[in-house]
Amino acid sequence: MTPTLNSVAMTDGADRSLARFAADHHGLYRMEDARRFGLTRRQVTHRVRQGRADRVGTGVYRVSGAPRTREQQLLAATWRTRGVASHRSAAEVHGLLPAGRRRPEVTVPERQAHEFTGVTVHRSSDLIDSDVSVVRGIRTTDPTRTLLDLGAVVDGRRLEAIVHQALHRGLTHLDVLAAGYRRISRPGRAGAGPIGALLRDLDPAMGPAESDLEVLLLQILRDHGLPEPVRQHPVDIGGHVVRLDVAYPHLRLFLEGDGFGVHGARTPFEDDRWRQNLLVVHGWWPMRFTWRQLRSRPGEVASQVRRKIIDLTP
Repeated sequence: MTPTLNSVAMTDGADRSLARFAADHHGLYRMEDARRFGLTRRQVTHRVRQGRADRVGTGVYRVSGAPRTREQQLLAATWRTRGVASHRSAAEVHGLLPAGRRRPEVTVPERQAHEFTGVTVHRSSDLIDSDVSVVRGIRTTDPTRTLLDLGAVVDGRRLEAIVHQALHRGLTHLDVLAAGYRRISRPGRAGAGPIGALLRDLDPAMGPAESDLEVLLLQILRDHGLPEPVRQHPVDIGGHVVRLDVAYPHLRLFLEGDGFGVHGARTPFEDDRWRQNLLVVHGWWPMRFTWRQLRSRPGEVASQVRRKIIDLTP
C-alpha cells in the first residue's frame, strides 16, 4: 500500500521529534520513546533494517552515526536493566573516578533476577528514591549513596581518597554520610562495614552501628575483669516490653552506647529519652557512653561501671 502524504508527514514529524530526544540522551532512544512520538513497533524495526538505528539491547536503540561514548554506554545499561548507575559507574558520573573500560555497574531491586550481558548488576533492598539523582540524563545513585556502596568494590585506601575528594568538593558531608551509613548498616551488608570504619577514623565522635557499640562495650568490660552482663534483656514496663542492650538485671543497671542516633531524627531521639525516663521511674539505673568515650577512655568507662556495680551490690 502506497503511503499517503499525510502519513509520510506524520512519520517525518515523529522522526524529527525522536531525533531531538536522542540528541538529548547521548544518541539513544527506547521503543517506548519511539511509540510516544508516533512510530509503530514495525516502523522502529524497519529503521534498524534500513541502517538508521542500531539495537543496543532489548528495547534500546542508538541513532546511526551517534558517537559511542562512555555516558551513552552507562545510559543504555540503566535503560536495559531499568536500574540506576551505581558503585564505580556512579563514581565516574560524579567525577570521583576516571572513566574506564570496565563494565557498567547498575543497581536494581533485589527481587529482579534477570542477568544482562555486558553489565554488572547489583541487587539492593534498601535503595530509596532519595538515593537517586539524574546527572546528564543518567539516573544514578547520589554521591552519598555512591560512597556507601563503593566499599564493596574498591580497597580501603582508594575508598578513603574518594571520600576525601567528595567531601572537599562539597558533594556530601560527614553527617549525611553517617546518617546514610546508619540507615543501610546491617550484618552481611557489603560495603557498609568499610565506610563505617572510615567514618570513625575521620571523626571518632561518630559512632558505628548499635551492634558495633555493644561489642566494644562488652570487650571493655571483659578486658577490665567486670562481670559478664546480659545482652538484649527484656523489661516489661506497664505491659510494654523494651529491650536493654547491656544490663545487670539483678542490680537493675543498664548500659547503652550513643552512636549516630543522638545526631539523627528528633523522633527516635525523643523516644529513646522517654524510654530511659520510664526505666528510671521503675527503678533502673542508666549508664550511657559515647563512641569517643568507649574508644579513647576505656579504662574510665570500666572504672565508672565498676563503682556503680559496687554501689548497687547489696
